[in-house]
Amino acid sequence: MNRKQFAYFFILIGLTLDNLCLSAGFTITESLEEKLHEDYVTVSWVISAYAVTLGSFIILLGKLGDILGLHKVFLAGLVLMSITALINALVPKAIPLIIFRAIQGVSAAALIPTGMGLTASYFQGDQLLLAIRLLMLVLTSSGGFGIVLGGAFSVTKIGYRAFFYFNFAVSTVCFVALWFLIIPVEPHQSVKIKNLDYGGAFFLVVGMLLIIVGFTEAGANWNSAKVYVTIPVGAAIVFGVALYEIAYISQYQKKHPDSDDWRSKLAVLFPLELNKVRLYVLSCCGSLFHYCAYTVLQLGLIQFHEEYDHDSPLIAALRVLPIVAAFVFGTIIWRPVYVQKVEDRYLIMASAIICIGMTAWSSKFQAGQYWRYELVSLFILGWVVNIYYQIVFATIITQVPLHLQANASGIFQTFGQIGVALGSAVTASIVGTNKSMLKENVGKCFYLVYACYAAVFVMFAANTLFTKMRGSGSTQDNEKEPATPKIESDDGIVEEQPANDPSSDTSPSFTPNNIKK
Repeated sequence: MNRKQFAYFFILIGLTLDNLCLSAGFTITESLEEKLHEDYVTVSWVISAYAVTLGSFIILLGKLGDILGLHKVFLAGLVLMSITALINALVPKAIPLIIFRAIQGVSAAALIPTGMGLTASYFQGDQLLLAIRLLMLVLTSSGGFGIVLGGAFSVTKIGYRAFFYFNFAVSTVCFVALWFLIIPVEPHQSVKIKNLDYGGAFFLVVGMLLIIVGFTEAGANWNSAKVYVTIPVGAAIVFGVALYEIAYISQYQKKHPDSDDWRSKLAVLFPLELNKVRLYVLSCCGSLFHYCAYTVLQLGLIQFHEEYDHDSPLIAALRVLPIVAAFVFGTIIWRPVYVQKVEDRYLIMASAIICIGMTAWSSKFQAGQYWRYELVSLFILGWVVNIYYQIVFATIITQVPLHLQANASGIFQTFGQIGVALGSAVTASIVGTNKSMLKENVGKCFYLVYACYAAVFVMFAANTLFTKMRGSGSTQDNEKEPATPKIESDDGIVEEQPANDPSSDTSPSFTPNNIKK
């Protein structure tokens, strides 16, 4: 194993921290209530604060990774993750714990997009395909294992604190190892931090905070002004930032590529180039629906088994583990040749149909009937969902230009985090606190799961139909843009050849600052 492969091993371990921290929240809630002596409403913000800042900062920190250097932002994220994890384990009160969980969410927002960018920068050819499969294995399995770990640590003597100590240990080991092993990926010379769209970044973060906080509050009451005001206002702000950058700034840069005007140099958060990446926009929307469906299934079934089968958080978490096992199984057997035999859009549509069928099967859940209605159906569902992620992650990593990798990943993951917030809010509001109606209410949540998978099918079916109607568009649509070429210098620094595209968010031709002349 060479240095790059060894470094990538620790990068993958570091990437597990996000999903572990997020999903463990599903099963440490009871421990938080017991140890902090607080009610559910208060301790729920220990979980929500992390998700709020993660979803709000991920696009911005992805962009900073592309500008400052992927390795620098990734290491900074690990340091912040380590420090906040230790503080979270030590603080005895709920309010400071909520604050530092929010800061920890920012650290996770730094890890995810830069980790995907490092994957694209480190490998090519067959090695890149293998790296993508390993990345998929880590990202899809860590969420399920986080639920199990949260449940396991909850029953220890120190409760939820044990999970944060574990989090601290893993992040610290990864940081120390990568401090010596990580291979720098230098940013482009023409993309300067001073040219970042700071105004857009500010309003984007504010808008995302409003959206996710609104969905978080919606779990208690959808009729609150904290919900019906914050969500539309936040969405309008985010849409306004995207419209300003795409319709105005990017169009100006196309018309005046050599201008010294500030608009020509502005580094936007929503690059127009990403619209040219095949299926990228659809994949982002699809991630919202898949994340939402996954969240609803897990939360609903875990609550059902805790109440009706009298499971501990650990046992209830183990009951939904077949989804994760199927993710792992699907990643192991997946081969890129599948999309050469069957077009990727057809595979995604087929997976959505199977997901609807498996959801219908698992919706028959009953106390004591887990082996009959859930085990197999959840495994098959996880397997076919894995197909979707294999396709869209490969699309992002192999087709997005290297100088936009972290930015593109940040946008993609933001849609997913909105899906998590939406799924959590709907589940909490439907299930409620009436234990006598819990089974019926969990069953109602499954209608949202049906709707999510149906939406994925309709989107990709409409795109396929539209492509066929364009005539020659089918051929054009199937052309895959070549990945930006990379070279590795003698000192181990990964270098990137420029992408000559007049729609670039920087300038039409730029030279990396580390290319040897």
